Amino acid sequence: MTMTHHARLNLIMVATIGSLLLFLYFKPQSQGNPEYSIASNSAETVQSVHIVRPQQEITLKRLNDHWYLTTPLHARANEEKIRRILEILQAKSQQRFPLTDLGRFGLERPNVLLTIDDSQFGFGGFAPTTNQQYMAAGDHVYLIAPRYALALPGSVNDLIDSKLLSPGEIPVKFELPHFAAEFHHPNWRVTLQRSDHAVTEAALKDWIQLWQTSSAAELILVSQLGADFVETGMLKISLQDGRQIDLKILHNAVSIVLVRADEEIGYQFPLDTGRHLLDPATLAQAEAEAES
Repeated sequence: MTMTHHARLNLIMVATIGSLLLFLYFKPQSQGNPEYSIASNSAETVQSVHIVRPQQEITLKRLNDHWYLTTPLHARANEEKIRRILEILQAKSQQRFPLTDLGRFGLERPNVLLTIDDSQFGFGGFAPTTNQQYMAAGDHVYLIAPRYALALPGSVNDLIDSKLLSPGEIPVKFELPHFAAEFHHPNWRVTLQRSDHAVTEAALKDWIQLWQTSSAAELILVSQLGADFVETGMLKISLQDGRQIDLKILHNAVSIVLVRADEEIGYQFPLDTGRHLLDPATLAQAEAEAES
């Protein structure tokens, strides 16, 4: 069948558009718009982070390769959230301005000041056309994506690790008033049990895993614990590295709070979860009921 003139033109147009799209896709990036590095620090070597907002100040320190809050309280920090904050060290900007006329950039009084070791970053207003944020660093003002400011915590609780135990805190012994268990390679063994319900090896294994993975439903400052909480005992956890964690056990009508002696916060759990943490027999019973 002979192709008409109109069809031939359409075919040429399709081929031309396809070639143009391929060219744009594989075209090398133009060197006309250089990218400016925001900082020269390496996240791996950072030792301190300081965040200042109006009426709020947070300090974090790296100790023994783990992050801890030191101001306004002492607690283990969420390592993943710290990693997101430190991503600003790898940020780049295609626009850079002299550090003058700060009012133009909303930087006369920055919304938040972030200090990483000796490097300071001030977050200001937004560029109306690109929705990027102005940020002061060193002798310049940069335009960066707003996600870097969004990685900064709104409150100190946002930075606290809600898990009872951090990955480096490996338990080898649990001691409660009515129950105790100790690790003897390669298994855990019950060394004290004042209960009518025997704890099987499988239930004990699940209980240990529950301790290593549980996250609090809510974090409460010790100073803000209500009068309805009653202290009912202590729990001791011996770690593989020789350290010991002491926890106070507090109850009220709907929850259980565990307070680490080395911190200033309580880890609050619903009543059922708290009971399972304090007694592996209740966990085994719950699993048996779920299977029946």
